[in-house]
Amino acid sequence: MRADPWVVNELCEQLVCDWYELFIFSERDMQSAAYFWVRKYFDRNRTERWRVRNEPIFRLRDGTHYKPDLVVFKDGRPVDAFELKCHLRRVDLGLWDKDLTKLCRLKDECKLRHAYQLVLYDAEGVSELASQKEPWMKRYLTFVGANVRRHEYTCRLRRGYHDARRLWEHNARRLGLEGTT
Repeated sequence: MRADPWVVNELCEQLVCDWYELFIFSERDMQSAAYFWVRKYFDRNRTERWRVRNEPIFRLRDGTHYKPDLVVFKDGRPVDAFELKCHLRRVDLGLWDKDLTKLCRLKDECKLRHAYQLVLYDAEGVSELASQKEPWMKRYLTFVGANVRRHEYTCRLRRGYHDARRLWEHNARRLGLEGTT
């Protein structure tokens, strides 16, 4: 199934704007912001069939439990799953493999329409992150990385980044969020 263009093009841009507005300091904040934007997107459709849930628990046949960060349900069935990563202190690619395994298992057992792995990061000299796609991922998984330093389309340094970063770091220290990623 094809990825939703709104997720690929607009959701990540909204998350970057939320970072600039000091709404995102950690992965939990990113999860809350993504939940807000995804829910708002489906509310626009004005249909009662769509629901967005934060970390629902899926019990698989072999007894394992998975909690994707966000899941969109249609008529009570899961259709889209989101795994979110927030790397604002350093980029750690090793954390993604666990999420990919989770999304693969959910795809097989729950017959999901699509899965998204969204990464918000801050890295100098990295304009785009990409995940190595295995054959099963090509039509099912969409990876989207958004660098808060650079605009997604022009890859130029965003105007005001350094001021925003300084304010973000000041507030992170003030709130005692030194070790957040």
